[in-house]
Formats: sequence, C-alpha cells, structure tokens
Amino acid sequence: MTRGRIVLGAALVVAVLVVLGVISVVDRPTPPGPATSATTATPADPVAAARAAVPRRQPDDPLALGRVDAPVVVAEWGDFQCPFCRLFATDTEPALLDRYVATGKVRLEWHDYAYLGPESVLGARAARAAGRQGKFWPFHDVLYREQPRENSGAVTEASLSAQAQRLGLDVTRFRADLADPAIARAVAEDQAAGTRIGVTGVPSFVIGDQLIFGAQPTATFEQAIDGALSRAR
Repeated sequence: MTRGRIVLGAALVVAVLVVLGVISVVDRPTPPGPATSATTATPADPVAAARAAVPRRQPDDPLALGRVDAPVVVAEWGDFQCPFCRLFATDTEPALLDRYVATGKVRLEWHDYAYLGPESVLGARAARAAGRQGKFWPFHDVLYREQPRENSGAVTEASLSAQAQRLGLDVTRFRADLADPAIARAVAEDQAAGTRIGVTGVPSFVIGDQLIFGAQPTATFEQAIDGALSRAR
C-alpha cells in the first residue's frame, strides 16, 4: 500500500508539472512581427479597376468622337431600341459634343448593350457595319431619329440596308459586314464588359470612375465631366 501511494504521488507531481508547462507556453507573448496595413489587407475593388480600364483611346476608332488624348473619356452603353437612349442622343448629347468634345476636353466612346431583343442586336450590328465605311455616327443618329416601337418587327435587314443606301454606303459591302460573325462577337463582348462594371440597363455612362445610369439632365453630366476634368489636371 505504501509503495502504491508513493507511485501515485509521483504521478500527480508529474501531471502538475506538465500542466504548468503547457500554461507557460500558452501565456508566453508572441514575438512582434511586421505590421499589416489596412491597405495591404484589403484587396483592390475589381469593379473600380474595370471602370478605370474602360477607355479604349484607339486612333481611328469608328465608334468614338473626339481627340484620342482628351483628358476625359465618356463611355456610353446603349441600345438602339431604347427610348431613353434616344432621349439622350437627341436632347443631351449635342450640347455635350459642342461644349466638351469639340473643344478637345472629352472623348466619347460608344459601347453596345443590345439587350432589349433581337432587333437591338440587329441594329447594333448594322451600326458597326456602317462604321467599317466611316459612317457609324450618321447611322447611330438615323437609328435613333427613326426609332420604331420596340420589337415591332420594323427593324430588318431590308430596312437597315435601305438606311445604308440613303447614307451613301456601299450596300453590298454593308450587307456582308452585317453578316460578319466578328461584328456579332464584338456586340456581345461589349455587353459582357458593361455587365462586369455594373451596367444593368441603358443608357449607362462611365465618366472617370463614376457610373451614371439613365438619361439624366444635362447638368448631371456636366457636373460629372467637370469633376473628372479637375481630377485629370
């Protein structure tokens, strides 16, 4: 019995020492390491980065107006069937072209967001086909000026070819370009790019890092452009 008590007592002593050793390790302060700043800990905003990368600034871009080195790029996503896009194109855009694009301060770049139906896609392809003959913007203006009711069946290859003829385009070449899969891919890619930066409807605009939705009053665009110009100095 005495021998057993001695063994038991020794075991208890060993157990207590082990526990104390564990507590000592847990409570030991961690050596200081390099500080982590909030900037390095927070990943960059991918949407903001995508918006910053929107400007194409390609020389001889048929879907752009204004100097390639203008301080600010206004990127528009539009649908040729959209009545609010038509409102911007006919009421607001001319004033912005006169005040900013003609004076070299702004470059306007078009992007397709042809999501309202098959006639939207057909119109977008036709405008790009006209662009291959240097007539994107006149075709853009005609599509909005003569915009029929949405998905009414009025926008067809025949009606678009007739518009191309009135604008003095080579209609045979226009029809071949209208059927070109590369143009159809470009229309789809523009819409996908718009979705990545937060475009959900049209018209939508990227001005600097700001996304503006809808046919806003002219003053809204002027405020956004003036702010972007001041930051670009």
